[in-house]
Amino acid sequence: MSDRAGTTLKMAFPPALACLQPSQEWLRDAAAALLERAVPQQGPRTPAWYTGEGAHIAAQLRDPELGEVWSQFGRLYAQFESASDACVAAARRGRQEVAAASLQESFSLVASLTTLLTAGSLREVSLLFAERERRIAQRYEQDFLDAAHIGRFSVRLSDEALVSCDESFATLFEGTPASLRGREARAVLGKAAWRELSEGLKPGDTRRVRVRRLRPGAASLEIVGYVTGTAARGTLDGFVVNVSQAEAEAQHRRLLSSAIEALEQLVVITDAKQHIVYVNGAFARMTGYAADEVLGRSPRFLHGPETSQAALALLRESARAGRAEHAELMNYRKSGEAYWVDVSMVPVPDASGEITHWVAIGHDITARKLQEAEITRLAMEDHLTGLPNRRAAETRLAIEWSRARRRAGSFAVALVDVDRFKLVNDQYGHQVGDQALAHIAGLLGRNRRGGDWICRWGGEEFLVCLHDLDARGALAAAERARKLIRGNPLVSPRGELTLTVSMGVALYDPQLESLDALVAQADALLYEAKRTGRDRVVSNAQQAARGPAIGNWERSQVHTAIQEQRVVAAFQPIVDLRSGETVAEEALARIVARDDTLVPAGEFIGAAEALHLISAIDRTVSESALERSASAGASGVPPRTRFINLSPQFLADSEQVEGLLERARALRVLPSARNQPLVIELTERQTGDMKMLKKQLRPLLQSGFGLALDDFGSGQSSFMYLADLPLSFIKIEGWMVRRIVSDARIRQLVASLVGTARSFELRTVAECVEDGQAAQVLCDLGVDWAQGYFFAEPAVLH
Repeated sequence: MSDRAGTTLKMAFPPALACLQPSQEWLRDAAAALLERAVPQQGPRTPAWYTGEGAHIAAQLRDPELGEVWSQFGRLYAQFESASDACVAAARRGRQEVAAASLQESFSLVASLTTLLTAGSLREVSLLFAERERRIAQRYEQDFLDAAHIGRFSVRLSDEALVSCDESFATLFEGTPASLRGREARAVLGKAAWRELSEGLKPGDTRRVRVRRLRPGAASLEIVGYVTGTAARGTLDGFVVNVSQAEAEAQHRRLLSSAIEALEQLVVITDAKQHIVYVNGAFARMTGYAADEVLGRSPRFLHGPETSQAALALLRESARAGRAEHAELMNYRKSGEAYWVDVSMVPVPDASGEITHWVAIGHDITARKLQEAEITRLAMEDHLTGLPNRRAAETRLAIEWSRARRRAGSFAVALVDVDRFKLVNDQYGHQVGDQALAHIAGLLGRNRRGGDWICRWGGEEFLVCLHDLDARGALAAAERARKLIRGNPLVSPRGELTLTVSMGVALYDPQLESLDALVAQADALLYEAKRTGRDRVVSNAQQAARGPAIGNWERSQVHTAIQEQRVVAAFQPIVDLRSGETVAEEALARIVARDDTLVPAGEFIGAAEALHLISAIDRTVSESALERSASAGASGVPPRTRFINLSPQFLADSEQVEGLLERARALRVLPSARNQPLVIELTERQTGDMKMLKKQLRPLLQSGFGLALDDFGSGQSSFMYLADLPLSFIKIEGWMVRRIVSDARIRQLVASLVGTARSFELRTVAECVEDGQAAQVLCDLGVDWAQGYFFAEPAVLH
């Protein structure tokens, strides 16, 4: 540190630390804006202090470590500017998750900046203290050496003449002993000083007078006088000391003390045994304790039950090792209120290197911690019911799974689904639907035992973790919850509404491969409860007692097959009944079993729909169809129409639909204006909102995809589909094809369907053609195309 900086108290790091205040305020405002889903203001720029006066002062720092810290501050602040700009940009684009991540990075960078500048400030202040102590020691040493040359003088009281003085005295009064002897004391010492020194002074008294001369460069003096002899015949003897340097040192100490008192950060100084010897005003404001209440005490009295023991252990270890440390602590005010403080402590050694004191600087980060906690709560809590959300539940389930594995324990997972919830929303409105979900959440909470917990799994589904229960206990707990919900109707403005739930209860089994397998099992059991009548509980213990159920393999293994990428596409040719040429093909889903056999779609599609995994199957099969189209086009094969089955779950996911379109664009297989080589199949049994279905299909239809109505004749909405959707194909259901030869009424029905299709300019495709006789009858009735084992089986391409 330069001499000039040391004498004028111009420091670089404490002002730089104060320059972070706008950045901390921006972080608080930005976090509040993100919570309200608003766009934060543009982040602050590099403080002018850093590039201006601070840079000038920093350039004079002799300590190389401080020079490196100053440079590192600039690099970190540039990163903070970049992160804050990224947060604002992401918020403007509506990407809240990216904005929150950038804001979290900004918090981390400001914390690093605060730590960096705090350590720099402490080191700079420590160096300043060391410099001051060195100079004071030099002054005391010089005073000791010059003690024999203190300015001595003697004044005769009878005529107030200076009768003797030494060289030191003469030097202080800018003369020589010879030139000063005999002069009046008032002329030499000054009238005011002599009057104050001599008036009323009695033998034996000692008087001390401070002389401050106004002439520039003149020393400030302290004169000490005492009377010997009588007032008439005695003398006033004394000595004079130059106190200018002592006054300057005292002024510097007062300035430094004022600067520390003015800091917004608390400062605590303890001795080597960690007893408090000094606290500044910020400490009192932050903690509520006055200085006289804490002096001599250990800072441990500020800690409480929620203070991190790991952080305290780190601080204790650093104190034993004599190294600086930084930590975030929850402390407690005098009122008992908890607050968070970001504290840095550094040792202060003496000349021999022994640590005599510790200096700690901290700032209140309670607001930041509360905002972080609120962001975490919003990320992990369902806003409607107040229950943990699926993300939080997955974390807690992983803990339950690990505990059961480690301790050979037991637990059960119950998936709870509100029966016919769509009807509640349609008939009573979404507000009553929300009330129903909150009502059921409350009832499930009432039924909870100690150790159990509940979450909102998604939509109208809840997950209940039944802790430390066997199969019988888990089933009994689920039945109690089901009966409690049925027996406590929702009281709404529209009257009482009786609600029921279906539950699938899966008990933990050490032989299960993963937690996902356990949840998938519960989901399959829930599907079974819904399929067999609703308002009931189905558990794997019940199924084990009855023996394996039909289709149980599919429900328990389809998730694993998807994870292991054993879902593949099989392509079945479609022929023109008049020419016999292959004109199209349908992409069908298959699972490759572990023994390399193929599992047909009919055995697992229902389970996949129940487990909400059908979208993953659709994605795999549709991508295979796109790649097959691209490969055929590259080899010069004439274009064939390819039929792709897309489920309602897939179509409802706009990201999945856009991903399919992006893949088609990348492979350059989007349909052209002259043909429709890609056709989406919808099943007639598909129910739902026609308006919503048309909205979901719009991106695909606008990109040139065709539309086929599958299983025509199996449902009750055929003509509604014909009227409302831009169909290009209708596919005749297999049950009619199988009876086409033997049943005249079926032939009449098919003929009428063909006539209807022609009037709408639609092409007909017959499914499940098993023999040549059926193919001939269909051709005679005017059916255009057909597919089935008579022509070719579905084949997986390797």
